[in-house]
Amino acid sequence: MQNVFKLAAVAALCASAAAAHAQLALDANLELDTTYTNKIDAPATNARDSDLSLGGRVEFNVGAKATNGDAFVAARASLLLKKDGNTGVDDLWVQAGNATADVKLGRFEAMDLFPVGKDTVLEYAEGYTPYQANTLRGRKGSDVFHGALGLNAAPGLRVELGLVFSKETDQAKGIRPAVMYAAGPLTLRAGLESVKVVGSTAGSETGLGLSAGYQLNKDTSINVNFAKKEDDKTFGLNAIIGAAGIGLVSGKGATAAQKATTVYAAYTLPLMGVKGASITPALSFAKGGTGTKGQTAARVRINYAF
Repeated sequence: MQNVFKLAAVAALCASAAAAHAQLALDANLELDTTYTNKIDAPATNARDSDLSLGGRVEFNVGAKATNGDAFVAARASLLLKKDGNTGVDDLWVQAGNATADVKLGRFEAMDLFPVGKDTVLEYAEGYTPYQANTLRGRKGSDVFHGALGLNAAPGLRVELGLVFSKETDQAKGIRPAVMYAAGPLTLRAGLESVKVVGSTAGSETGLGLSAGYQLNKDTSINVNFAKKEDDKTFGLNAIIGAAGIGLVSGKGATAAQKATTVYAAYTLPLMGVKGASITPALSFAKGGTGTKGQTAARVRINYAF
């Protein structure tokens, strides 16, 4: 019954958009993942058997945008129907503004300060996840406020100020200023995160994210990333070459155990020559720090947009 109510809500949004003469966009897609992870022996805290699993979801998207001269209002909602029978929401936001400035509210992802490219499978060694300047990037829970003010300060230059607020214990809150500059094939990004965890006695921590991307041609691009927060430092390098993607993420923290280096790769192929259908085999190899075990993962992802 819950699924019926959510689908009815999406249908109501579609009807409202049509009545308001907005530019309406509807689409849906299926994503199905078959994933293998390796066996890990002692120590017992990291022990596990090898695993072969099948997961996936169907995503229904509805978006609308209406304009009044230079001003606009846009919205998007993404409903997920998952393989385990549960439902979820990916995006749910509204954005209003003009060519100079806009405000975005809801559940969304803000500016990416550490793009990882074709990350079909990207696992890290157990016990440590490298910092990637994304603690306050977004897609938070229902009890968390997330808003972003965007300014198009000059041609190719966009400034964004994000705010995440919550009173829920263990939730991260704070501000996230970021800037992006695009000129021809070059894209530069830089930003900060001032993070405070609700209920923690520790003070705020400041994180930094830097990224440089270059589009060599229409099918080939590279990204170099760096992130830092207190003792955590992470370096990333990735490239997309046509249907293939390859990348490296390496991070370390304050102790010898807090270390993870992952190499990952993926390649997308057409599936049966059907429009909108593809299959992507992918691999991920992760090495951990002192006293931790690495992680090997393989995934075959089937996508079908319909």
